[in-house]
This record gives sequence, structure tokens and C-alpha cells, in this order.
Amino acid sequence: MEKNDKNLNIDSNISIDNSMSDKIVDLSNNEKLTKNNIKKKNRAIKALALSTSILALSTIGMSIAFGVAQSQSMYYKNNLENVYEKNFYNLLNSVNTAENDLSKVLASQSGDYQAKMLDSVAKASNEAQISVASLPLTQSNIYDTVKMVNQIYGYTSSLSEKVAKGESLTESEISTLEDVYQNILILKNELNNFARKLDKGYSILDESVYNDDGTTNFTQIFTQMTDLDVKYPTMIYDGPFSDSVVNSEIKGLSGASVSEEKAKEKINTQFKNLVELNYEEMTNGRFVTYNFRAINSDAETLYMQVTKIGGNILTVSGAGRAGEASIDKVQAEKLAIEFAKNNGVENAKVVWSDQLYEDLYLNIAPVQNGIILYPDLVKVKINLVTGTVVGYDATSYFTNHTERTLNQGAITQEDAESKVSSAFTIVQTRKALTPLDYNREVVCYEVEATKDENTYYFYFNVENGNTENILKVIKTDNGSLLM
Repeated sequence: MEKNDKNLNIDSNISIDNSMSDKIVDLSNNEKLTKNNIKKKNRAIKALALSTSILALSTIGMSIAFGVAQSQSMYYKNNLENVYEKNFYNLLNSVNTAENDLSKVLASQSGDYQAKMLDSVAKASNEAQISVASLPLTQSNIYDTVKMVNQIYGYTSSLSEKVAKGESLTESEISTLEDVYQNILILKNELNNFARKLDKGYSILDESVYNDDGTTNFTQIFTQMTDLDVKYPTMIYDGPFSDSVVNSEIKGLSGASVSEEKAKEKINTQFKNLVELNYEEMTNGRFVTYNFRAINSDAETLYMQVTKIGGNILTVSGAGRAGEASIDKVQAEKLAIEFAKNNGVENAKVVWSDQLYEDLYLNIAPVQNGIILYPDLVKVKINLVTGTVVGYDATSYFTNHTERTLNQGAITQEDAESKVSSAFTIVQTRKALTPLDYNREVVCYEVEATKDENTYYFYFNVENGNTENILKVIKTDNGSLLM
């Protein structure tokens, strides 16, 4: 009882009756229970402490793993940012070179020196094209920018060849070069301003996240920088009438809507050697398209648009490889026609071709009742080294193509050919639906003829024999101009 009295703080001078004694016994029993509970609690506390320790160790492990994952993610992010910045600075260097050398062309009176500088501008433009294709731009901007760079390249390389042969630049050509120079100068200044942003921490990768409207901040800035306005002579590799769109509505697109996955399947069917294919965005313009960026086993980067309606490849843009050709012109033509056929372009034939280095540029057009449909023209670029379609544009076809009632005309082929001066040698004559001014489509006899080693194309209306157009081809080793 002494222990119990002590534990309960009961005064020894207080008398205890039987009922109180019973209560003490009960308390003694409760004390035993309490001790047991304390032991259980101690065991629980130890278990909880052990569990907490394990949890703490797990949390530390998870934190370490998370930290490692974050570190790896940051590593890849930094690497990708460095790649983008390297491509941008390569572009800047190419534009700086083009601006500097073109200023020398305009300042020089020496034909040899002009030819040398024009050739340098052309090479710089070609290098710029490769850099542009490696930046994270949306599809439409890639296409427009590559086309702009191609025009500068084609024009300056053709003038370089002309001057190298001893001919002088005309006033019109000098005027066009001055326009080109002023626009390149603007582009150079804009790119240099953007370079200062990069120096201050601007991230191309962070600004390439898509906004709600399907654009990116980087693309918007880049579009403003490259929005140049220069008019060039029509290049044969763009083709006669190649940019003619005579309809405001889409006439040639039909079929059910396809999903993004079906669009991917279409690309993988057409390009067998892709090692990477990434969906980028959807364009909601005149055509609704799924846009992709792809890399093939030949290290060629390609940008592609697939129409939501019908699931046909609408455009492909990219830069081919340099090296020794693995296919010839005949094989390339077959590839181009087959590629177009698999993308909804029926009854097509090659109506024009031109080779620039390792790339063969082809214009193919559908034929209806023996009449070439120029408004429905499709442009294809085949890299002869890899045998890959690195350029494709079926915009005109899907905009304009429809079953037409075509007038075979009142005049004969002999009538049309008789309208060409006897000083010309006629090479071939064929009927063609020709897009003309005021959004007219006119069936003409297209008469190809030569004179003094120059090639001309005459277009005579099949109804009345009127001359609708005459085009002259200026050939160079680096391409051809059609004026």
C-alpha cells in the first residue's frame, strides 16, 4: 500500500474504510492496465519513429531522384537551347556575309569581282536556308522564310554566272539587287537586335511554347524580322504560273476528316526512313493542316503539312544533302509523280524540270483530255543524293483543281505555229490551260521555240489565236530565269 499511497498521493493520516479499500484495489488494477497501455504506447512510438525514419529516408531518396531528374531535364534543355542559339548565330553570320558582299557588288565596276561577290552571296543564302530549317518555327513561317532565302540564292547565283560570262548587269537587275540589299540590311539589323536579347538571357526554347492561337512568341518575332518585300523574276524551279491561285475557295480538297494519328501514319507511309517525327501544331488558315517536324536517317530535317480533310500531304520543306547522286533524273521524275499520286494528284506528268546542284526541281501537272492544267501545278524538289522528297507544294492543286469543261478551240496547231516568226525554230507545241491576268483561265497552244540559243514560250488562245503571253528563258549553270 505504501507504493500505492505514494503513487496516488494519499495522506497516511486519513482513515480508509472498506469501500475506499475496494476503490484502491480497482485503482491498482487500473494502474496495471495503464502500465500495459504505456508499454503499448512506447512500442507504438518506437514503431512510429522507425516508420518516420524510413519515410524520411524514402523522402530523401525521392528528393535525390527528383533532383537527378531535374538535373537531367535541365541538361537536355540547356543542350537544346544551345543548338537553337548556334543555328541562329549561323543564320546571323550568313546574313552579315550576304549584306557585306552584296554592298561590294553594288560598289564595284569590275565584272570579275561582281561575279565573285554574287557567288559568295548565293552561298551565304544557301547556308542561311539550312540554319532557318533548324530553328523551332511554325510550319508556315518555315515555308515562307525558306522560299525567301531560295529566291535570293537563285537570283544572285544566276547573275553571278551571267557576269562571269562577260555580260554586264542591266539597270533593272541592279535596281532589283539594290532592293535585295536594302531588305537584307534591314534583316541584318533585326537579327543583330535579337542577338542582343539572347545575350541578356532570352530563351528561344522557352519562347517556343504554343499560345492559344497556335503561334509561338519566337515565331512571331522571327516573322517580323524576315517579312521582306522584294519582287524577283519568276524562277523556273518555281515554274511558269506556279504561284497562280485563281480561286478564293478550296475546290480540290475532298474526303473525310482525319485525326492527328492518321496524319502521322500518312507521313510514315510516304517517308520510310524517319527516325523522328514530332507533331508541332495545327494551322487553321485557308487549309486546316496538321504540322510536323521530321528527321530521317540521312539527317535531313523536313517540315510537313497534312490536310485535315482527306489526309493528304500539302507541303514539305527542307534542305537536301550534298554529295554524289544516287538516282538520276528519270528516277527522280518517277518518284515525284508517285509521291503526288499517293497524295491525291491524279493523271499528272512532268511539265518542267531544272537542276540546281544536287536538287532536281520538278513541276508536275494533271492532264485532262490532252490539256495540261497549269493552274493545278504541283512543285516537287528531289534530292538526288538521298532520293528524298525535300520540297513539295500542292497548294495550287488543292485550291484550283476541279473537273472542267475545256474548249478544244477553233484554231489548229499549225495555225498557232504559223504565228511564230520563221526566225525561230519550233521545239514542241502542246495545249495548256493557262492562268492569266484578272483570274482568267484560258486554253492556249504553248509553243516552245528557240532563236540565237535562247528559248521562248508563246501562248496563243485556242479560240481566236490571240497572243496571251510570251516567256523568255535565261539559262545559267546555276538555274534558269523565266521572264
